[in-house]
Parts: sequence; structure tokens; C-alpha cells
Amino acid sequence: MILFAVISGCAAVFMLVLLIIKKFEIRSIKNQLDRISASDSNELLHSDCGGANLINIINSLLKEMRKSKAIYLQKRNDIEQMMANISHDLRTPLTSAMGYMDIIINSDLPQDEKDREIVIVQQRLLRLEELINSFFEFSKIISGDKSPEREKIDIIGILQECIAHYYDDCCARNQEIHFKCRREKLNICSDEKMLVRIFDNLISNACRHGSGDLIVSVNENAENIRIIFENEFIGSRINTDRIFDEFYKTDISRTGENTGLGLAIAKQFTEMLGGKISASHDGKVFAITVEFSVK
Repeated sequence: MILFAVISGCAAVFMLVLLIIKKFEIRSIKNQLDRISASDSNELLHSDCGGANLINIINSLLKEMRKSKAIYLQKRNDIEQMMANISHDLRTPLTSAMGYMDIIINSDLPQDEKDREIVIVQQRLLRLEELINSFFEFSKIISGDKSPEREKIDIIGILQECIAHYYDDCCARNQEIHFKCRREKLNICSDEKMLVRIFDNLISNACRHGSGDLIVSVNENAENIRIIFENEFIGSRINTDRIFDEFYKTDISRTGENTGLGLAIAKQFTEMLGGKISASHDGKVFAITVEFSVK
């Protein structure tokens, strides 16, 4: 009986000491959290009592919270930059069109010159429409409202049509498009409109921002078809890991003529169709490769 009382007393003392230690630890954690919150620092909690489990859990939460905050701040900065870019891109053709309209209305130009000015105004407004459509299209992509409508289509034929569409534009820039493909036809199950948009954006990007001739090569095997768009680009080093970011700014994806969304849309559509897209730059030749399954 005496032994039981001694053991019980020791257990009670032990529990009391443990309770005091835990209370001290909780107070220490609270004080540390208050200090970290007030200073907005990257400091983590430390234990003065050897109780690491709770500290480790809280530290993990702090790390995740700081990571989420950093992502949020980056996204907010990206969105602010995008809004500034959109405002600039929309204002440029609109301001130009308004300037030409002022000349047409308030000048004594001959009618034939006014007619030429009207054609320029029409071109600026068409450009404005193109920009608005790009923004609208991208907003549908990121909101998840757009999904592929798959059917059996000839991907080689679609690619040839897209190349033909930009042939005159490239010639006007003293460029040519060389198409290298062993096949005349290759059917895959995909979305025709999305493929056209992908190829249009990649060809347009290459013609506008590259130099020299554009080479479009098609390689395929029993499982995949790989299409490579390449031409010369001599300029600053490109971060090929971020070239398809809608917010990434570089000479090859964004100028005063471009929204910077073309490559981002191409990437989104390619991935929605189950394909892969990548970029490479060796200091002289810039290449974008898209790959789709043929099954």
C-alpha cells in the first residue's frame, strides 16, 4: 500500500512537472509567433524545452504559408504587369487609328489620299480586334471554359494550310518558309481549331521575331509526331523554361506589335490536346518543338 502511494505520488509529481514544461513551451511558442508576426521575418520556431514535434509541425506550416505568400505576391505583380501591358497594347493601335481619323476629318487632303488613310485606319482597327480576341481567348483558357472537340483530322494538311497563310507575310520580310516532311498525310484524333491556333501562333512568332528563313520539320514514328519550328534569333539569352509564360517578357515573345500571349496560348492548347511543347536556343537558332500522339 505504501509502495503504491509512493508510485502514485511520483507519477503525480512527474505529470505536474510535465504540465509545467508544456505550459512553458506553449508560452514560448506564442511569444515567438508574436515576434515573427510583428517583424514579418523568415525566422522559424525553436524549442527551449526539447519538445520538437509541435515545433516541427508549426514550422512546416510557416514554411508553406511563406511559400504561398511569395507565390501570391509574384502573381499579383505579374497581373499588374499584364494589365499595364494590355493597356499599352490596346492603346497603341487605337491611338494610331484616332490620329489618322483626325487627319481624314480635319485636313484638306485629296480624296485618294484620304482613301489610303482609311485603309490604314482599317488595318489598325483589325489589329485592335485581334488583340481583344487574344485576350478573350486566353481568359477562356485560364478559366477552364474551353475544351477540345476531337475528331479525325489530317495534321499535315492543317500544317501546310497554316504555312501557306503566312507565306506572303514572310516574303514581305525577305524570309521564306521551308517545309520538310516525308508524309503527305497523317490522321490523328485532335481539335482542328486548336491545332490551327497553335501553328498560327508559332509561325507568326517565328516570322515576326526571327531572322532568316523559317524551317518547319516534321518527324514521326509509330507513336508520335514531332514538329519543329526553327530560325535564327540573335539577341539576349532566352530563359527557355519561362518562354511560354503569359507574363514572361523577352524580345522574342513580346514587342510593341505583340501581346506576348501567343506562345502562352500555344502551350495551353498543346497541353490540352495531350501534347508537349518545348523551346531551345543555342545563341543563334531558336527552335520550338511540339509533339502529339498519333494514336
